[in-house]
Amino acid sequence: MVAPTNWWRMDATAQAEAVRRADVSPSNLVEAALARIETLNPAINAVITPLPELARRAVEQLPDFDQPFRGVPILLKDGGEELEGAPYSIGAVVLRDASYRSEHTTELVRRLLDTGFVPVGKTNLPELSNGFTTEPEAFGPTRNPWDTGRSAGGSSGGSAAAVAAGLVSVALGGDATGSLRVPAACCGVATLKPSRDLVPSETPAGQPDLNGVWANFVLARSVRDLAGVLEVAADIGPAAEPAVDGLKVGLLTHDPGTHLPVDAAVVAAVEQAGWLLRGHGHEVDAAHPPALDDLFAPLAEALAVTAGFARAAQLRWLEERIERPLRDGDLRPDLLESGRSGASISEQAAAEAAAEIATRVAPVLDWWDGYDVLVTPAVRQPAWPLGEPDGIANVGMFTFPFSFSGQPALVLPLAMSDAGLPVGVQLVGRIGADRQLLALGAQLEADAPWAERWPPVALEDRR
Repeated sequence: MVAPTNWWRMDATAQAEAVRRADVSPSNLVEAALARIETLNPAINAVITPLPELARRAVEQLPDFDQPFRGVPILLKDGGEELEGAPYSIGAVVLRDASYRSEHTTELVRRLLDTGFVPVGKTNLPELSNGFTTEPEAFGPTRNPWDTGRSAGGSSGGSAAAVAAGLVSVALGGDATGSLRVPAACCGVATLKPSRDLVPSETPAGQPDLNGVWANFVLARSVRDLAGVLEVAADIGPAAEPAVDGLKVGLLTHDPGTHLPVDAAVVAAVEQAGWLLRGHGHEVDAAHPPALDDLFAPLAEALAVTAGFARAAQLRWLEERIERPLRDGDLRPDLLESGRSGASISEQAAAEAAAEIATRVAPVLDWWDGYDVLVTPAVRQPAWPLGEPDGIANVGMFTFPFSFSGQPALVLPLAMSDAGLPVGVQLVGRIGADRQLLALGAQLEADAPWAERWPPVALEDRR
């Protein structure tokens, strides 16, 4: 029994079905994924730690009974979620050089393994999972499969690039203010930032999540894979299809948070989504929550307080693992300085700042009393060149608010720019309406399918 030559074109659901029919064995799929990583990864640097021995042991230990994703290869972002015994660096030179390995398996990873996924490697990310581009000093940049001179986004850039190039069908990532959604848009794959607390999520390096913004999930090539993983990751099981008839949808094509220009291809993709949704009988108009206008402008000081407090906790976590104080050169200077400054921030001050942020963001939710879904850009422009200064200027502020509000947000690779780069749109729903968003995403996927849209890198190895 050998892996089908087009295995990498199949989503996780199809791969699991092939295993179930005995058309292919889990070992075949895993060996094919490892071979494809070895062949294609040098061009994009998405996988920083292949795990062939661990993967083969995992295949041998798969139970005989059926599992939803039995034998399907998966990649894990090397930050936040952990796998016992596997190297864990969070993109930091100091952990890489210490050859640090995870001491436990986190709950989300355990749930994914229990459904039959087989981890074949760890993916690249910016240092301490901080940034919207994946260019860490420790491992070098991840390159966008559509144009290897451009960014894959961040912080889950390695996972997004790996799925886009067909190294695996799904890869685990994490999102605090857009770290799933930005790379999904840059690389042309789909993802969901689940509703707050729906999926068990760990922060990288013991970072306290004062505003509940961290949500870990997978990047995938199909909406049905996102839906299938949600059922097992959230431990909620199958349910009746949510109603998606006659929804009221608002379109947002400008950035009310930064007022930076939005690329014409991105605006066109949002408008295309609106046109397609009208075709399904939904009521669509240009509208957005007024509370989004300059939402974070008055909160610069509060955000700095919570960020500094969290960074100080990360520094303490690192020092416990390397068993010595951090020194200049161990981390990016800005991260080290932020953590050292944050050491003087008290828990009370951090809590007060977090409460101020929550109070400011709360009115955003009021808009959903009259609307069901908001459609926005995911990123204000297609993938930008590697080496540019990292920051909000590259991406805009479309993803930020819905991390702080706790709402589910779905990103779909709906279009392509004239330059041949993916363009993602973001759909935001009410808290708990994750399944409704996925059902709506399935409508858009059927109208504007992207499954056979592959970057040049993916086609260089046809095994």
